[in-house]
Amino acid sequence: MKVNGIDEKDNQIIDILSKDARASYSDIGSRIGLSRTAVKNRIQGLEEDGIIVGYKAVIKSREASGTMAFLVNIETSPEAFEFVKELFKAADETVTLFQTTGKCHLTAVCLSKDMNSMRAFVTGMYKASEGISYINANAIMDVVKGGIVPE
Repeated sequence: MKVNGIDEKDNQIIDILSKDARASYSDIGSRIGLSRTAVKNRIQGLEEDGIIVGYKAVIKSREASGTMAFLVNIETSPEAFEFVKELFKAADETVTLFQTTGKCHLTAVCLSKDMNSMRAFVTGMYKASEGISYINANAIMDVVKGGIVPE
């Protein structure tokens, strides 16, 4: 990953953290030729500038017992867009929510325990908003590249 507007050392730090958010300041420093203190100061600056906005554990849904991942594509009326966006954003099942090109379009990466739970979630979301004009869900059978949660 390359972020415009920052120097090469900061980009190297971001690259390391995007692959291993638990890397220590010392480990990062030894890999890019900076002291532990310099790395700590740079990371704090990246956080203060809003370039690094958090750290998370990424769980492989297939390895988590009783969990399946699915994608939900949603189109809404213009009037209902913000409501539906907030509805999906607040749902525990939603892992990632994208606003995409198209007419009032959202795509959600979601998790549920099984197909029946997926169906109940999608049906419940559809019934919760009269402004959804189209919704469909597709179970993710296999992750070929990357992860369920985008990097």
